[in-house]
Amino acid sequence: MIEESDKPRASAELSDKQLLEMYEQMVLGRTLETRLLNMYRSGRLGGAVYPGVGQEAAMVGLIAPLRIDDIFGGTHRDLTAQLAKGVPLEAVALNFLGKAEGPTKGRDGNSHFGVLDVGSLMVVSSLPDAYPVAVGTALASKIDGAARVALANCGEGATSTGTWHEAMNFAAVLKLPIVFTVQNNQHAYSTPTYRETALTDFVDRAVGYGMPGIKVDGNDVLACYDAATEAVERARSGGGPTLIEAVTFRHFGHAGHDAADYVSKEERDRWMSLDPVPRFEAILTERGLLDETKRDEIGESAARRVTEVLEWAAEQPDPDPATVGDDLFAVRTDSPAPQLKRPDSDTTEGKAITMLDAIKSALTDEMERDDRVLILGEDVGEFGGAFKLTAGLYDRFGGDRVIDTPISESAIVGATIGAAVVGKRPVAELQYTDFIYPGLDQLVNEAAKYYWKTGIPVPMVLRGPSGAGLRAGPNHSLSPEGLLVHHPGLKVVCPSDPYNAKGLFLAAIRDPNPVVFLEHKKLYRSIKGEIPVGDYEIPLGQAHIARHGEDVTIVAWAAMVHTAMAAAETLESEGISVEIIDLQTLFPLDWETMFSSVAKTGRLVIVQEDMPIASVGSEVAAKVADEMFWNLDAPIRRVTPPHTHIPYSPILEDAYIPQAADVVRVVSELSAV
Repeated sequence: MIEESDKPRASAELSDKQLLEMYEQMVLGRTLETRLLNMYRSGRLGGAVYPGVGQEAAMVGLIAPLRIDDIFGGTHRDLTAQLAKGVPLEAVALNFLGKAEGPTKGRDGNSHFGVLDVGSLMVVSSLPDAYPVAVGTALASKIDGAARVALANCGEGATSTGTWHEAMNFAAVLKLPIVFTVQNNQHAYSTPTYRETALTDFVDRAVGYGMPGIKVDGNDVLACYDAATEAVERARSGGGPTLIEAVTFRHFGHAGHDAADYVSKEERDRWMSLDPVPRFEAILTERGLLDETKRDEIGESAARRVTEVLEWAAEQPDPDPATVGDDLFAVRTDSPAPQLKRPDSDTTEGKAITMLDAIKSALTDEMERDDRVLILGEDVGEFGGAFKLTAGLYDRFGGDRVIDTPISESAIVGATIGAAVVGKRPVAELQYTDFIYPGLDQLVNEAAKYYWKTGIPVPMVLRGPSGAGLRAGPNHSLSPEGLLVHHPGLKVVCPSDPYNAKGLFLAAIRDPNPVVFLEHKKLYRSIKGEIPVGDYEIPLGQAHIARHGEDVTIVAWAAMVHTAMAAAETLESEGISVEIIDLQTLFPLDWETMFSSVAKTGRLVIVQEDMPIASVGSEVAAKVADEMFWNLDAPIRRVTPPHTHIPYSPILEDAYIPQAADVVRVVSELSAV
């Protein structure tokens, strides 16, 4: 049963012009999608097509109350909604045909695009990935006191995901200005609704999040408009989120290749009798706004426009193959702070501080300097974080910039992305980087690809404690850098001491790209040092020669730098001179410093705490062997843990983690070759 609101219908205030514009949008969307589907089925269009024919009332009605500066986070079946939000038809055509001037420059096809200039977020395949990102834009609006509202849409199948739950709960807890819409088109691919939830209505989930829920006839464009208007006004006035379920039906299968033979004839016939386009035509005819001549004129105009635009797009330039490696990262346009010299006891004053305090100092300084910077995560507020790195920041900067979140890594990462794309400089904390996996979908499919696909920078930092050595067992000791550097578009940083921790962290916050900042928790309080007075940065992608030597190069990072240094002291007493390269940044890598050192020593040992297979060490060894082969006087060696999980017992953990004695043995063997 569709619920009717007892409030005055907002649609009653729509002018004749607005009503006809909504009809024209519905017709244009249906015409475009039908044409694209026919092109796909006839082999004239590659990629995929996900037709939303039959859902035009929901797409247009739900979008219509939004302003141009409001945000829409859609899915692959929202072409008509994208057009209604203001995305040009030309942009859609260029993207489907993979052209150089399309929204993604040919880097992604079909409906996987966004045009932020009109408030449309990038679309990806994973569902409902736009939900957390839209939540982040709403978070930014609330912080700024802006009137901007976000609306995030998905199909009913996506409501079964953890991402959906996390986004809904996150937004409700923080009372964000966002509207969540679910277009219930009866099937998640082929799965019928009764196999998707034990509830009768998807909207009933709203009560579990403490927000209003509205169920509407998704084939009635004016009912959709009324529901969305009420929800948008509530969000804009500070009332928080609303869930809208629009009950509708897709005329075709999930995608162009799907015949939808899982839909019975009876079900199809019943829904086809409720087709939203003829229903709206009947309303407009009754109001004297539409007759057969006007209807045909609008239909012919839409068909002509779609044909002309698709033909035009087909003639536009394809991407240049030479650009296949371009635009991985946004280029920083401001001037970095100077890289002040590493202090020593003869040149500095003051006491040594821990690496934890150095990172906190950087975060505090940057929050003072730039009011766009905020920190969000679990327990980062009044509690001060699991490792107390954010202690005192809540009292200093308030709850709008030091934001406690529910346990929800996917929502935290997604919200960080959303806040970043609309102008914030968010820093997200993971209590342990072992917990990065629930947020990996958002990090890899949204953050890492956003600039590459859209040209929109994502200036965000995801930081937290990593590494073993504190007897924390297999779920709190991971070094995930090998996993992270595998994904293009992410910068990965691993500091080893207070000096580079602060300089690298300031550079990470100011970088216009997503940076994962891995803080080895064993070093948090065990390594102390002085830091320069004043603002300074260490450029991302720059290695540091931690020790100069002549005989063997050791490449290491994070805690393994100190293991290598201890080994070098022993080796020096044996007459072996070791040069130690602290990579500091694991992507991008500083090949020049490594190559220069290997050219001098002729020998290379890589020491890492991460797993040995498909790792940073693997890449370093492979590239040095490829490009420096004739400079090598001996085989490249690696000192790594065994390829197994990180144990808890002190005896077992020490056997797992590379020790100084292991490095001494390998370097001694190599020096004898």
